[in-house]
Amino acid sequence: MLGSGVRLISAFEHTGPARKLVHDLKYRGITRYADLVARVVAPRVPPVPLVPIPRVLSRRAKYGVDPAYEIAVRVGSIVGQPVLDLLSAPLHASRRAGGDHSRQVAGLAVKHEIPRQIVLVDDVVTTGATLIAAASLVGEDRVSVALAANAASQVSSLSRR
Repeated sequence: MLGSGVRLISAFEHTGPARKLVHDLKYRGITRYADLVARVVAPRVPPVPLVPIPRVLSRRAKYGVDPAYEIAVRVGSIVGQPVLDLLSAPLHASRRAGGDHSRQVAGLAVKHEIPRQIVLVDDVVTTGATLIAAASLVGEDRVSVALAANAASQVSSLSRR
């Protein structure tokens, strides 16, 4: 439960070369970083379906990639679990990366019934707001762990602030 903290699994701290590599994934569509992330995190992922938090549609169209989906597919293939397309993203939302993280995360919606347990997948966790919003939407008790390529050093679990 988020109140007591959902464990966050991340491959790397969001600094230095890892920050550059995740930006290459997000903004240049270079997916090799997703392969590396998958190999690092897969041994710590429980055997339940993975649910990527979808990228806002306008940025997916602009950059040609959905980083969370790329990571989820690779982790899923290693751990033998399906990737479920259960969340929908809004057409557009204000950019949060590097910006004002005090704003509420809006526009995510559930498309289909959520299984009893899932792993939520995102690309970068700086405050945890996006993962917290997604976990609240799907039901916090259904989230086994949250997974990200990179995370800020002060975020080891997700909890309401």
